Amino acid sequence: MDRRRFTPSPSVRASISADGLVLLDARGGLVLSSNAIGACIWSLVAEGRTTQEIAERIAAEYAVAHERAARDVDAFVRDLEAHGLVRTEDAS
Repeated sequence: MDRRRFTPSPSVRASISADGLVLLDARGGLVLSSNAIGACIWSLVAEGRTTQEIAERIAAEYAVAHERAARDVDAFVRDLEAHGLVRTEDAS
């Protein structure tokens, strides 16, 4: 199982509401928005959860197959990483 852990970049500010998530990279001026699932993923990233733990939570809360949740979480955090909004760490 995937045990990567991501952390928010220090320059990123997040606003989470019932409608979803808005991220602002204060350093680069990038604004990104997402739905409620993206907000859930972001919150779990900020808590220091591994991608495996995040996928398990998404699968349980949204009644989707774990494999689907794992693919979606991976795609979401890789997109965040590509935009410099999170950094990856090794989870031991």
